[in-house]
Amino acid sequence: MKIAVFSRYPNNSKHPIGGVESVTVVLVKALAQLDDLDVHVVTLEYNKKETTVEKDGAITVHRLPRSHWPEILDIFIGPGRRRIVHYIMDLKPDILHTHETFGLGLGTLSIPHVFTVHGFDHANLIANSAKHAWLRSQLWKQAERRGLSTQKHIISITPYVRTMIEPQTRAHIYEIDNPVDERYFKITQCPEPGRVLCVGWINERKNTLGSVEAFAHIADCFTEARLIIAGEAKETEYLNRIQQSIKKHAIADRIEMLGHINHEQLMEELAKASVLLLPSRQENAPMAIAEAMAAGIPVIASNRCGMPYMVEEGKTGFLIEPESTEQIADRLAKLVGSNQLCKQMGRAGRQVALERFHPHVVAQKTRAVYRRISASAS
Repeated sequence: MKIAVFSRYPNNSKHPIGGVESVTVVLVKALAQLDDLDVHVVTLEYNKKETTVEKDGAITVHRLPRSHWPEILDIFIGPGRRRIVHYIMDLKPDILHTHETFGLGLGTLSIPHVFTVHGFDHANLIANSAKHAWLRSQLWKQAERRGLSTQKHIISITPYVRTMIEPQTRAHIYEIDNPVDERYFKITQCPEPGRVLCVGWINERKNTLGSVEAFAHIADCFTEARLIIAGEAKETEYLNRIQQSIKKHAIADRIEMLGHINHEQLMEELAKASVLLLPSRQENAPMAIAEAMAAGIPVIASNRCGMPYMVEEGKTGFLIEPESTEQIADRLAKLVGSNQLCKQMGRAGRQVALERFHPHVVAQKTRAVYRRISASAS
């Protein structure tokens, strides 16, 4: 069976950037290990003048030039969509599997097609407090509604996504978790007591300031505790607020800000971490949680969106209200103060990750969807 996966794909598959790239790399490599699948990846890329075709192991990667139209138009009527359609029709796959927003505009293709919904731009814009957020959010909401209404088959990465899309589509919806790179399951844990790790962009949506404020509440009680923040800040004003909070609470010597780190560095940090803290205001199925669970690390995450479907309260971690600094601090204190509880929750989380997030498990479930779609189209 010939599979065309439209998504983002890095030039070096060992160093994907962002959640969608990471998921795509892990998924297609696991799919390519299945004997009956011929896997092709198709991308659209800026600063590319002509189409190139290359091999990445058993995977064939087709890189197409991207247009400079605004994406919200390009996915439905622009040259980017036309380029994808013409190329994929010539490629003649048995199944098209899209992961990018351009999938919203491909639901009417005659080729059997499944669209994985990774997120909602309209919600991200509001949570990020982006410029002109309300207006842009409304435009993206309309685009998402239009695109979802044309789909026949959708993969939902979490039950939360299902609840968001069900009123907008008549598609068959299949629930399959995002896969985690096998390397995370092989991390040898040597946790440093009290080492709390935060991973992700430094912004309002990730609520990095909430992590700092909560840590400040417990710093005096746990002198060995450290807060490690791994991520990039795009907004100077928000970063300044974090730095002011650190100065106000006099905890600069207890906090490390690593900036952007690659996957090898992340695995090194996970090997040392006792707790993963992610008090985001909006997330669907964050890779940071799945990767931490695979590594055997307890997770403190928000009780919002898709996170409660990943973290089981009191068993694999704790769920908190992201606006409650006191509640975040209380759960931090419980884990920082008990190595035994950390180990217990970490073991439980790793078992869940093996059952749900291991790439071989996800690849098998995805192939089953391909077969079902193929059978229904014939």
